[in-house]
Formats: sequence, structure tokens, C-alpha cells
Amino acid sequence: MNNNKTPKRVKERNVRAIALQVIIISALSIAFRQPIVMFLLSIDFGIRIISDGKYSPLAFISRNVLAPVLPFRNKIILLRPKIFAASIGMVLSATAGIFGLSGQITPMIFLTAILLLFSFLETFLKFCAGCWMFGVLIRMKLISEDNCLECSLTPVK
Repeated sequence: MNNNKTPKRVKERNVRAIALQVIIISALSIAFRQPIVMFLLSIDFGIRIISDGKYSPLAFISRNVLAPVLPFRNKIILLRPKIFAASIGMVLSATAGIFGLSGQITPMIFLTAILLLFSFLETFLKFCAGCWMFGVLIRMKLISEDNCLECSLTPVK
């Protein structure tokens, strides 16, 4: 049973497999100039935020299809920084979709490329920009360290 003192955790390989899917979806959105794809991606980010990934289609595919066959470590990591990172992904993808639907393809591509870059860093280099930012905000006292004690203890690189 999880209480407020025990932070929720997730398998790193599942998160990295989700990021791999975001790379693919973002690349397809850019290649085919499809802003609606970014809205669908933002909805999945939102579902992951609200349900801790329990009902997300991308998380389901990650857990049951991709993660078991990808060569990622099965390390258990904290969920709260990943939820913060998903919030950033939701904002980026929704904003990209809005730009694209309003006919402003260049800003859509730019924001989608940023999301693609962040996802690439997560998937292949195990660097989560959103998680890093979460830790910095905790150390700056802008977010309570109760959200992630481990983040507050990790030195800024």
C-alpha cells in the first residue's frame, strides 16, 4: 500500500520505451505535417499524468510490447519527476498542435522537434530534461522537497 511517505515508482525501461514511441510519433507528425497527431500525443501525456500511466495507451504498449524486448535496464525509478516531465511534454505537444492547426507549421515543427530531442535524450542517453528541471526547482525551493527527497539530494550537473 502506498502512502504519502512512500513515493511511487516506475520501471525505467517502461519510461524509456514510452519515450521511444514519442520519438516515432513526433517524427511522423513533422514528416507529414499532422498537428492532430500532436493533440493525440498531448492527450496521452495527460492520461499518464492523471493515472500515473495506468490507462495510457503508450504506457500499455510500452509495458506489454516494447519494454520486454528492448535492451533497457529494469531499474526502478521515482515516478514524480517523470510526471513533471510528462506535464512538460503535454504542454509542448498541445501547443505544437495549436500552432499546426492554426496554419503555423514552423512553430509546430520547432516545438515538436524539442519534444523529439527530449525523448531522444531519455531513450538513448537516460537523461530526462524534465526530471533534471524538477530537481533544480526543488533545490531552488520552488517545489517542496517532499515531492522527491532523492531529487533534492542529487547535485546539479
